[in-house]
Amino acid sequence: MMTMIDRLYVWTSSDLNAVNLPIRAGQLRARLDNYLLMIASQLLVGILLCTMMWDAVAHSVLLGWLSAQFAIHAVEVYYWWRYRDRLQSLDECRAWRTRFIVFVSLVGAIWGWAGVLMFVPGDLGYQALLICVILGVAAGAVTLNPVFPPSLYIFLALLILPVAFLNFAIGDRAHFILGLLLFVYLVFVMNAGRGLIRTFEQSLRSEWENAKLVGQLVQQKQRAEQAQQDAEMASRMKSQFFAAANHDLRQPMHALAMYVEVLKSGTLSEQTRATVRQLERSVEVMCSMFDTLLDISRLDAGVVQATFEPFALDPLLDKLRGEFAMLARDKGLSLEMESCSGMIRSDPLLLERILRNLLSNAIRYTERGGVTVTCRLVDEGVRIEVCDSGIGIPPEHLPHIFEEYYQVSNRQRDRSKGLGLGLAIVERLVRLLDCRIQVSSTQGEGTCFSFVIPARGPDVMMANDSAV
Repeated sequence: MMTMIDRLYVWTSSDLNAVNLPIRAGQLRARLDNYLLMIASQLLVGILLCTMMWDAVAHSVLLGWLSAQFAIHAVEVYYWWRYRDRLQSLDECRAWRTRFIVFVSLVGAIWGWAGVLMFVPGDLGYQALLICVILGVAAGAVTLNPVFPPSLYIFLALLILPVAFLNFAIGDRAHFILGLLLFVYLVFVMNAGRGLIRTFEQSLRSEWENAKLVGQLVQQKQRAEQAQQDAEMASRMKSQFFAAANHDLRQPMHALAMYVEVLKSGTLSEQTRATVRQLERSVEVMCSMFDTLLDISRLDAGVVQATFEPFALDPLLDKLRGEFAMLARDKGLSLEMESCSGMIRSDPLLLERILRNLLSNAIRYTERGGVTVTCRLVDEGVRIEVCDSGIGIPPEHLPHIFEEYYQVSNRQRDRSKGLGLGLAIVERLVRLLDCRIQVSSTQGEGTCFSFVIPARGPDVMMANDSAV
């Protein structure tokens, strides 16, 4: 006679067989690769949520909920550490699939209970804060769980339905409408996740099929090049999937922003209005983070291409001066840009993004003195420099500053200071322009970033070196 665990094992493994094993194993492997990041992010959000609710919810409830969350994630980490490399055979994949279903159900139930236990009756501000956190967790699940379909649907349902039903139970019109909106949001994120599931599964299928093709044609020299191109195409499809994931994730974030705007327009107490302002700042930071992630994903996926054309530098510098002059003035800094009369041949939009990122960084990390932009005609083309008198970069950090997520002065990982992708984006954009960026820095004195726009025919000419 089959036990309950045996029945669960059969149910969760019914669509995993020898035919689709490579595809399902790829989905499970992607889920395992993101496992620790997912657990860490949920623990962090849980701690922050309890901190924000500390003055409104019984401490025993908050500590009990947080303890349950830590206990479940501790078990997850234990199984991940012990069995993370066991994903080769059909039985091993089925075992991991069952574990994922169980763990996701427990974690989803814990978060669903948060929507009930931490719901503060009569306080719209705390209710809005709780719902925004839950919707944010749901939006994050869309990017991590599409690699493993069942866990996405189970997690979203257990996460959102309890707080939705609680709003229905309150009985007034506002909460009834809010409950309906939560159901609409649940349908929306599930539909978005389903699209990402198809995209990712197709990328895995293409990668697997191309790998088979390469293996079959390894002895056939005349067809090896085509097989190589097919394998690279599969890799690009995976990059495009993550770019699409970031793009789709921005949509629910815009919905959160609109929800905050609706709250601001209502009649609120001063304490609730302060809470709404905090929500607004948090949503702005999250939207900025997703925009940055989308930029880096589009660059890695090869979506962004350079379009070279002749254009004048001065109008571009004037535009940037107008954008950053007030920001520099507010910090008591000077902003000097040399007049660079003449023409260059490059991509004006990409060059503008490069200079905007460099100027933003320079002003952010400079407390006194100023920022200077210069351009010089050199043998190779036009050399552009962005220099500041800021804190500088320690020598041991210089080799790493163009790496993704690397931040010299943000060891606490304060997300209001960005994700550490600005210089990584600059480095990719500079490469698209056939340039190479260089950096020189003295700690406590300042930093200079420079790159040379290659000469491309008679369009390159410079005049006027007078500073303004």
